[in-house]
Amino acid sequence: MSILVVRPRASGGLAAHVDQELAVLRRAGVDVREAAVTIRERPHLREDARTIQALRRQVAQTPGPVTVHAHGLRAGALTALALPRRRHRLVVTLHNLPIGSRATRLIGTALLRILARRADAVLAVSPDLAAAARAAGAREVHHAVIPAPAREHRSDAQSAALPVSPTDDAPAVDRGHGEPGHPAGPAPTEALRALVIARLAPQKGLDTLLDAAALLHQPPHRHEPDAPPRVHIDIAGDGPLHDQLAARIAREDLPVRLLGRREDIPALLASSDLVISAARWEGQPVSLQEALQAGRAIVATDAGGTRWVTGGAAALVPVGDAPALAAAIRALADPDVRRHAEAAARRRARDLPDAEDLLGQLRTVLTPSGADLIG
Repeated sequence: MSILVVRPRASGGLAAHVDQELAVLRRAGVDVREAAVTIRERPHLREDARTIQALRRQVAQTPGPVTVHAHGLRAGALTALALPRRRHRLVVTLHNLPIGSRATRLIGTALLRILARRADAVLAVSPDLAAAARAAGAREVHHAVIPAPAREHRSDAQSAALPVSPTDDAPAVDRGHGEPGHPAGPAPTEALRALVIARLAPQKGLDTLLDAAALLHQPPHRHEPDAPPRVHIDIAGDGPLHDQLAARIAREDLPVRLLGRREDIPALLASSDLVISAARWEGQPVSLQEALQAGRAIVATDAGGTRWVTGGAAALVPVGDAPALAAAIRALADPDVRRHAEAAARRRARDLPDAEDLLGQLRTVLTPSGADLIG
């Protein structure tokens, strides 16, 4: 049988996951092809009609039986409209919630109903997406397997920067605060060093992060004689909010640096005390998988599929709650608390899914009962 993968125009985690699926299927000897169509981010009646016709032609020309795996809401709905009823198997992976204006959300709801009622199986990257798919009429819904990054694919230099502990109770590594030549530049000594790995976009909740940084930066009140812990936050990533964030950091003199896009994430993780995610919504964030693999303490908002990734190995706080975020960061200034959080991260990392887990799920959902995916 043949597998036809339909991907939207996307980057980041979604694109990486599609690339990963294609790679694991090809390594397993599966006849997998990528649909030669462009799924636009927004509706366009004429272009969408052309996409539907192109998908119909490509499915007809693909040696059968054919299973089509569409990624994303619009790709799933357009593919559902393109496929002859019940002649081909359709699997859809939902990666994001429709956000924006009321009209955008209404269109998203309509698209979800179209794909849910036609799809043989829906994979969801977060619990809220799974619930939405079931509410829209999907008959079979699964937790999507998003493998953790494979360490063997890193360079030797990157791997050398990762802390390796033979036991969960091993002492934390010396991460060289303030050392000359640190990949992020010198940071204040004796400060708790926090790392955020995020695109500088609204979804990542960086306004809440800066609110928390401001709270941590305040001098103690008279009735609170103990000084708050010094915290320095590095943000690795770029995006449309860069100038807005930079202006606020400078205006309020916040202990935050924007590092820009970085290719040395393992080294940054190895030299940090904790990792923070203030996201408003996430699927299954790869950055937190990397933080678990590096044995870092984690503070994160309980957004989307974050809990699916971190299990019990992160301090989770409500979305948009800057005081709770600041309090959770402050708690990790205690070395004993941080050491326990690091041990929990290492334990959780051992349970993260890998490429073989992804292949196992694909074998199950892409084939009708009794069919053989290979050959």
